Amino acid sequence: MQFISYSFYKGDKKFKEVKYEPIELEIKASGKESLYGYGYNLDSKSSSVILFFGGSMYIAYNSVGMYGGLFGCPFLSVDYYGSQKSRGKMNLQTMQKSATDLYDYAKSRYPDRDIYVFGHSYGCGMAAYLASVRECKHLVLASGYRNLSDLYNKIIPIFWGPLKVFIKNNIRVDQYAKKTVCPVTIIGSDADKTLSASLQQKLAALYSSSASSAECKIFHGISHEDYFATEEVIHFLSGIVEKE
Repeated sequence: MQFISYSFYKGDKKFKEVKYEPIELEIKASGKESLYGYGYNLDSKSSSVILFFGGSMYIAYNSVGMYGGLFGCPFLSVDYYGSQKSRGKMNLQTMQKSATDLYDYAKSRYPDRDIYVFGHSYGCGMAAYLASVRECKHLVLASGYRNLSDLYNKIIPIFWGPLKVFIKNNIRVDQYAKKTVCPVTIIGSDADKTLSASLQQKLAALYSSSASSAECKIFHGISHEDYFATEEVIHFLSGIVEKE
């Protein structure tokens, strides 16, 4: 299952047609390898910066190319170490390092800006991790999960109870929630057949029991892949970014 998950990021191709022209970023962090990604609206004077972690098919180029201009502020995404142009070995630790290296780069480039962290589907894991270890203005999880069993059981429904221990490099959003102090918004849809609306409510409850405040917003009729392609969702999220 891990091989399948990682292959989404290692093997996915750039979309031939995008809405916004991504600008390549090279992040020279600690270590031998550079981290690569893309950004849009990099010179915007907005007080906000969005760091985006996409799901399957949404490598950094595709995430920025399709969503980078939706919010009017700098919008950044990276490819995890070991995927695309970012060299190294892809595993849980290097994915986490990719997230914190992106944050540190953004904080250095935009020192006085508020950092918003967005995640979608599989990308919710590293978005949630980042918000648990760095100071963020707001965390947004679109179609998230508590740990990878929620996602894997949609493919092969065997990871129940004690069998969860067989998930290698499990992404424990339920544990990250305990260490998160920023406000959290979780969005789902009654038409999401991959990660259900009821699961989003359970995820929100985990954050509500931590030091953070959590809101769960369930939309109507939006499929799993279409949250950030839906005007109603963008209007809702723009309200969060702009009002704060």
